[in-house]
Amino acid sequence: MTEAAEVERPAWRISFRLLMGVALGLALIALLAGRYVYRRYGTYTPLALAHVPADMRYRARVELSDAPRTAALLPLLNALDPRHQRLPVMYRKLGVSGETTTREVAFGTGPESSDFVVVLGLQLQAGTGLPAAKALCESLVSDGTAAQATESGCLLPEGGLVAGTPDGAIVLASRAALVKGLLGAPDIGDRLGFWGPSERGAAPEVGELGREASTLAQRISAKYP
Repeated sequence: MTEAAEVERPAWRISFRLLMGVALGLALIALLAGRYVYRRYGTYTPLALAHVPADMRYRARVELSDAPRTAALLPLLNALDPRHQRLPVMYRKLGVSGETTTREVAFGTGPESSDFVVVLGLQLQAGTGLPAAKALCESLVSDGTAAQATESGCLLPEGGLVAGTPDGAIVLASRAALVKGLLGAPDIGDRLGFWGPSERGAAPEVGELGREASTLAQRISAKYP
C-alpha cells in the first residue's frame, strides 16, 4: 500500500517557459540593482570637503551646477586664475574638458587670518589626482608663478602648497601643516556616507558665502597675482 502511494505521488514540475521567465526576471533585477549601485557610487562622489580641516573658522562646499552659489564663488575662482590661463592649460595637459571635469569647490579660512585651503573636486579616473596637481603646477610656472616641484605637486612662494589626492582633487593650502593628514583618500565610510561628517556638508548661505569668497579672493590675489 505504501509503495502504491509513493508511485502515485505527483512529481513537482516547472515548464521551460516559466523557468526562462524566472531567469529573465532575476537578470532584470540584477541589471537594475547594478545601475543603481553605479549611479550611487560609481559616478562622481563629492569628497572635496574632506580635505578641508574641520577646525577652520569657515568651511563651505559648492557644486558648480548650483548657479546661485557658483556666482557667489566667482571672485575666488577668478583669483585662482586671474588671466584665465592656468586652468585651461591644466585641462589641456590632462586631455579633458574643464566644463565637465571640475565638479565642486570647497574652501576654508582661519583660524589665522592668513590661513586658507581651497580644493577643486575633479571627476577623473581613480588615482589621477597627482598628475592633475602636477599639470596645474606646470601651468602656474608657465603663468609666471615660482613653484618648486614635489612628489605630490609643488611648493609655492611664502610656504604655499599645491597637492593632488588619490580621489582626484587638487588642494591649494596657504601652508602645508594645514592639510597634514588630509591628502589621502577619505575612509570608505566617508565615501559612502555611512558615518562621520557628511562629505557634502550643509549648503552655505549665499550672502555669507559671497563675503567669505571675496575676502579670500583678495588674499590670494595679493599672494599669487
